[in-house]
Amino acid sequence: MLFALYGLAGICACAALHHGLIGSRRPVDRTHLLFAALCVLISCYVIARAASYRADSALLMVAARRLEASFALAFFAVFPWFIAQYSGLRERWPLAGMSTLFAAVLAANLLLPYGVTYVDLPEFRTMTLPWGEEVADLRVPRRGAWYAVAWLGILLVFAYTIYACVRQYRQGAHRRALALAIGAGVFIASTLFTLAVHFGLVRSFLTSEFGFVALVIVMTFSLTREMRERERRMLALFDNVPAAVYVKDLAGRYLLANRRFEELFGIRAASVAGKTDRDLFPAPQAGIFEANDRQVLEQVRGQQFEEVVGDAARTYVSLRFPLLDEDGRPYAVCGASTDVTEARKAASEISSLRRQVWHADRVARTGALSAAIAHELNQPLAAILSNAQAGLRLLARSDPDLREVREILSDIVRDDKRAGTVITGLRGMLSPQDTERTRVDLSETVREILELLRSELIARQIELAADLAPGCVAHANRGQIQQVLLNLVMNAIEAMMAQPAGTRRLHFAVPPAREGGALSVAVRDSGPGIPPQEIGKVFDAFYTTKPTGMGMGLAVSRSIVEAHGGAIRVDPNADRGVTFSFTLPQNTELS
Repeated sequence: MLFALYGLAGICACAALHHGLIGSRRPVDRTHLLFAALCVLISCYVIARAASYRADSALLMVAARRLEASFALAFFAVFPWFIAQYSGLRERWPLAGMSTLFAAVLAANLLLPYGVTYVDLPEFRTMTLPWGEEVADLRVPRRGAWYAVAWLGILLVFAYTIYACVRQYRQGAHRRALALAIGAGVFIASTLFTLAVHFGLVRSFLTSEFGFVALVIVMTFSLTREMRERERRMLALFDNVPAAVYVKDLAGRYLLANRRFEELFGIRAASVAGKTDRDLFPAPQAGIFEANDRQVLEQVRGQQFEEVVGDAARTYVSLRFPLLDEDGRPYAVCGASTDVTEARKAASEISSLRRQVWHADRVARTGALSAAIAHELNQPLAAILSNAQAGLRLLARSDPDLREVREILSDIVRDDKRAGTVITGLRGMLSPQDTERTRVDLSETVREILELLRSELIARQIELAADLAPGCVAHANRGQIQQVLLNLVMNAIEAMMAQPAGTRRLHFAVPPAREGGALSVAVRDSGPGIPPQEIGKVFDAFYTTKPTGMGMGLAVSRSIVEAHGGAIRVDPNADRGVTFSFTLPQNTELS
């Protein structure tokens, strides 16, 4: 009997160690930690029961039974919390009530002269077990009030356990409910059998310790099976993640890799374990991987890297982060690498198409202004010709007026620069190539557009006003910003042509730059405006209110502004017309 009890205590101690280790690795889930505590208490209880059986006097038996009862009462104080955690019951007041009850009985057990098991010093007797072993008779002939209170608490715990089983079953957790019912059922049956022995209904030795151990064995199998099932599901999820996921220890040895790792790198996950990057990849690539791992471990935080792997130069975006122990020290590096080669290629193609659309829009807009541009060029060219002829006539005189010749030459230089400005602006608008972004003065850019459109505005009888603050410098592509301004101005001109002459007004505003704030450009017209229900659609591609419009100008303008990190909007004016405005970040280089 005693050897069996010591063996049962060892089983419970091993179970406590097993679940304690699992619980320490999963601090969020307290089920294993609570069960480990129960196993420790059961192991101590069984050892105390063995000491009770070995007692050779009443005093030693009472002392051993007091210790045995203490561990049993502590077990029943913790057991409902384990049941609640295992079954997912959220009500805490029954748990607190039962724990308080057992705490009071435990205090009485420690303070009473003979504990809660005995009212007075019992007569020491022995009994012979069926296999001939002689042990102390632990049956209780006289029972006090605290003894009854303890058993009342035990019955309450049993009722709570049965309630948890039924509730779990009704919620669909049939397997969990069955495991708890089997383990708790054997435990309850053996405990009630012990109660019957104490009351003299059955003449036998006590069996509660076997019920405790049966509970430990059944629940250990259930919790272990659930843990393995959880790990299996996690591994299945791990293998179906579309990124290559892997874990390496501090020495750079792979601990595991998922199925996507095999597919991307052509390396079997089973053969990866224990190997380093230098065993799997060429030395230059392995050196980059090792440097990235060191950076993550030194800074103890997750970081993103772009890595090129293989002869086909596949590009991967890798997120790597340290795995930390309970002390916050890294013990491994976990990584997830996603192949972005095709995505980068698609993005490049989209960018190329977008540039082509932008260029086509510039050509279309510039073509629509061909008459105005021709007029802008004819004026300085005609002035140059006239001044040159006048200069030749002056020089043909015997005594030419050099001061007048100097003024004529100055006029020729001025008109030449003006023609050159128009040609340069036209070339920039028609250029199919995207120049790199530079410092662009928005006020100066507005003046250039107005200079280009001066003849158009005069011919359309449009009054022009401009409030252009100096020093509004953005990091932008000058030609693309000119294209946005040209789109906004041409739309305003076309919208105002239905209004009577003398009411057509166009106002430009570039307010002063604020420290750290965005730069703003606004174009206000006095046209008929946009219906409220249509304002949200004006920037959509192919949306237009013009009979011959394509609906691309404002869509292109929005894509250009957003590509620069800004935003564009339209607001109705208080009187009439609308104001288009866009913002750009100042002095910020954007990719």
